[in-house]
Amino acid sequence: MTLISERGTTAESFSHKATKQLIVKYVAKYDPNIIESSLEKYFQNRRADVYFKFRDGKEIVVEIQNSRISVKEIIDRTLDYNKKGMYVLWLLNGKGRIVSAPKMPQHMKDMKISPAEHFLHKIYGGRVYYVTLNRHINKITITPPFALHFSPSKKKSTEIFKSKFDYYYIRNVNFVKIPNWKLLCVDYKFKIARFYDKHALKILEFKILNFLREILKRNCKNCQKRFKLFRRCTLQSNCDFQPYTGKKLVKVILSHFRNEYGTPIILKALRQLSLERKIDIKEKIIYKKLKRYI
Repeated sequence: MTLISERGTTAESFSHKATKQLIVKYVAKYDPNIIESSLEKYFQNRRADVYFKFRDGKEIVVEIQNSRISVKEIIDRTLDYNKKGMYVLWLLNGKGRIVSAPKMPQHMKDMKISPAEHFLHKIYGGRVYYVTLNRHINKITITPPFALHFSPSKKKSTEIFKSKFDYYYIRNVNFVKIPNWKLLCVDYKFKIARFYDKHALKILEFKILNFLREILKRNCKNCQKRFKLFRRCTLQSNCDFQPYTGKKLVKVILSHFRNEYGTPIILKALRQLSLERKIDIKEKIIYKKLKRYI
């Protein structure tokens, strides 16, 4: 948390200014490859909130968004910078008008997601970056940026909803901690910049494998050092433990992780592990359950 005084400023302009200062301070501090950093950098018809230039010549602009914005405007801004050879990092205020419901660094279920959030989730390969500001007496605390991953909600349709003048989606949200302040330039459909965070799905896959290894470790007397996650232990001929398989194994995993992650993303993780033959569950068993949400 960073604590900053807000005396003499309006709340909205201050929150935007404070977030920009936070990004410049920490990104430049922790990445020695940055040779130039500035606030309010002008580029003809565009004004970047934050600008970084790296030793290898790459340039990144940071768009810190608090107010509502259309998907078209996100595309237009991103393309304008891309045409100049610059990468764009979109960072949303988790309590601003840009979001359909407040976003915090924690797992949440059945959350409203704005069309802007939904679109950024796609172009960032399954994450959206946020920062939240918390008001105190004459001061505001600012959290470091964090990443959220969206997955289908179990209770709600994946279609878009309308409330008065707002459109939104319903999604489960999973929090991923950003390990450091360094930025990475990537080329997807757009030139975008992101942090070195892991994908929520990959983190969950790793947790599932560790959970299954612990089951084997507790029950297999002869496999304390190495074990496999298939129908039977093949490392010791006299092994007396038969691991869970098929539907029963899916049920055990869902029961263990459901409260934290929600069912759809667990099934997606299991399907990927099955396709990679890291667990002995037929892919069609998992897909039969997963297709309810996709």
